[in-house]
Amino acid sequence: MMEVLWLLLPVAAASGWLAARRTARHEVGRSRGVPFPDQYIKGLNYLLTEQSDRALEVFIDMVDVDPDTVETHLILGSLFRRRGEVDRAIRIHQNLVERKNLDPPQRANALMELGRDYMKAGLLDQAESLFKELIQLGFLQAEAWRCLRTLYERERDWANAIRASEQLCAFSTDPQNQRIAQYHCELAEMARAGGEAALAGQHARKALSFDRGCARADILMGDLAMDDADPSRAVAHYSRVVRQDAGLLPLVFSRLDRAFQDAGHDEGLVSLLMQLQDQQPSSTALALALAQTLEASDRMDDLEALLQNQLAQESTALGLVPVYLRCKIRHGPLTVETLTGMMQMVERYLEGHPCHTCTQCGFQSRTHFWHCPGCRGWATIRPIDSRVEQRPETCLTPP
Repeated sequence: MMEVLWLLLPVAAASGWLAARRTARHEVGRSRGVPFPDQYIKGLNYLLTEQSDRALEVFIDMVDVDPDTVETHLILGSLFRRRGEVDRAIRIHQNLVERKNLDPPQRANALMELGRDYMKAGLLDQAESLFKELIQLGFLQAEAWRCLRTLYERERDWANAIRASEQLCAFSTDPQNQRIAQYHCELAEMARAGGEAALAGQHARKALSFDRGCARADILMGDLAMDDADPSRAVAHYSRVVRQDAGLLPLVFSRLDRAFQDAGHDEGLVSLLMQLQDQQPSSTALALALAQTLEASDRMDDLEALLQNQLAQESTALGLVPVYLRCKIRHGPLTVETLTGMMQMVERYLEGHPCHTCTQCGFQSRTHFWHCPGCRGWATIRPIDSRVEQRPETCLTPP
């Protein structure tokens, strides 16, 4: 009930304006003689008592009586849509669109709301037609292009999503480069999966032309280089990702390791991580990756020094604890049984927790997505500093 009351606040504000307008008309002898407030209150009562169909009839009848109620009915239709009653929202907005006495801006607003209704209902073809009609009419073009962009994202029509974003630049100052880069990355992923390496490379390079800091595009370029048996070129792309943002190391750690091995540089990964760790000593992701690499190469003295330094800091990646315990099992005075038990406990804790989180909406997952399933943001999901090994591969966008 409280949710409904909050949603009705804009309707109440509109009703006050219309009531004042009606009173003014009555005072100059132009009143239509229709008891608008009584009808309006009756419709609200039906809404509050969950009698949506009866409320709908009252509001539609009011539109037939008084064209001044158009704005109120746009709000009411949006209210139905927000409550999930999309069929009723469509009916109200269709009723408005079919009126012959609306002025062009009013009809444009009704078309926009009806398009949003269709989007909510999953009627994407109908929604697309209405948004294109608005653009042709020259009304609400920026919002229409935004809606088309969202629609094309839902359809995974990345080429049209790029076009919509480029068109939006003419009507909005919001930067589109990062989004367009992500669309090209989607096309690159699809091309690579289809065996079209050259086309995949074109789209990845196009992504970098829109966003030089696009980590996803560099990862794609590195993957394509590995497919082409060019590990040295792959190392350059993967390293660029980490140099730009050490927090993304978990996404390329195993790739870097494999590329260095294939390139014949067995110590290459350790050297790179040590260099980056010196430059960014506060990065727990770097510390964890370096610790695991030192452990794998049996460089226990270097590992012990790194762990002692990291464990003395206030913020330490929990994933360092198993590495530390394994080190102490081999060199420390504690019993093997105690340390093994602690190690298993911590590792179980790590295995039950998500590996990635969205910086915008807080969505968490063990799988990395470039397109957040929660808020639909692009490149907003980042690895959580916990562990690098056994991390699931990056996915495309969610279904």
